[in-house]
Amino acid sequence: MNKYFFIVLSLLIWSGCTEEEKPKRPEVKMEYRPLIVEDDNGKYTEWYEGHQQIKISGRKNKDGKRTGIWRYFSEQGVELSIVIYSDGIKNGHTVVKYPNGAVHYSGEYLNDEAIGVWKFYNEEGQLTETKDYSKL
Repeated sequence: MNKYFFIVLSLLIWSGCTEEEKPKRPEVKMEYRPLIVEDDNGKYTEWYEGHQQIKISGRKNKDGKRTGIWRYFSEQGVELSIVIYSDGIKNGHTVVKYPNGAVHYSGEYLNDEAIGVWKFYNEEGQLTETKDYSKL
């Protein structure tokens, strides 16, 4: 009985307090940190918040530099780009896409520099421009 009396009394006192008098809960701010997974073979995967969709995937060499094919995805799972690396440097074919999945542009890199003919497209997939980087 005594126990219930103190509970009721505490509730009455609490409910009589004004907002300023009531103790406030400390605000907890959650900072988003992507889930990044690397395995012993150098496979790298970064996920969007909620860890339902991959954001970036590829491989790293023993020095931690990007190597091979790297893919970037939208939160909806659409592949937005494919880039080929060797020892952290862009080397090879690259394709960048619009959010609807249509190709935005494609071309080649050699030692992180654009080379050869690059093609640019609109969101409907129509070629809008070509640029020859070997002539620059």
